[in-house]
Amino acid sequence: MKRLGFTVTIGALGLGLIASPAMAETPLERQVLAALNLARTDPAGYIRALQHYRTFFHANLVVMPDQPEDVETSEGVAAVDETIAFLERQAPLPPLADSAMLAGSAAEHVVDQEASGETGHEGSDGSSPAQRMRRRGGGGYVAEVIAYGPVDAFDTIRQLIVDDGVADRGHRSILYSPELRFAGVSCGSHPEYRTMCVIDLGITPDGRVGRPARLVRQYALNDR
Repeated sequence: MKRLGFTVTIGALGLGLIASPAMAETPLERQVLAALNLARTDPAGYIRALQHYRTFFHANLVVMPDQPEDVETSEGVAAVDETIAFLERQAPLPPLADSAMLAGSAAEHVVDQEASGETGHEGSDGSSPAQRMRRRGGGGYVAEVIAYGPVDAFDTIRQLIVDDGVADRGHRSILYSPELRFAGVSCGSHPEYRTMCVIDLGITPDGRVGRPARLVRQYALNDR
């Protein structure tokens, strides 16, 4: 997916004020978690939002009057239609509770990439999301999605759920995992893509589990 002038790499987001039970630090971070929880708890309602989004497509180009740049997609409306079909089968899920430790891990990665200009899940010191959680005193049962270049919270979550150009729809799978119950969001600037949002998710708020976990896969962004 491309916005005119720069590429948007999706790792895992119009701006609306949504009530959220989150403890996230900034208004944008609260809105990202709230938008994600809206999509998880009301998939039928999210279908209506995607049907409206679909009307802005001109072949593979998305032209939205409230966004400063047009977006070039890889799959066009086909990815949106496939997402709608998925959501028609998706049962509502509980909302994700905010986790200060997961948010701290996400923030560490944002600060790192603000300075380095890199993309992907690996930190400049070679750390993985699991390692970043462990060195904060948590466990390694975490998943991470990242959006580069999001315009706002709804744009972030829509990109991750539609997952245009990602064959396995891995970011969508993470966001609709029933095992993941906690999340932490951090957003900041990026030297190349202007903005970025990192969402770290866990089965528990600290990434620890007392029994073997059936999940968690981590999805790399480096070549997406």
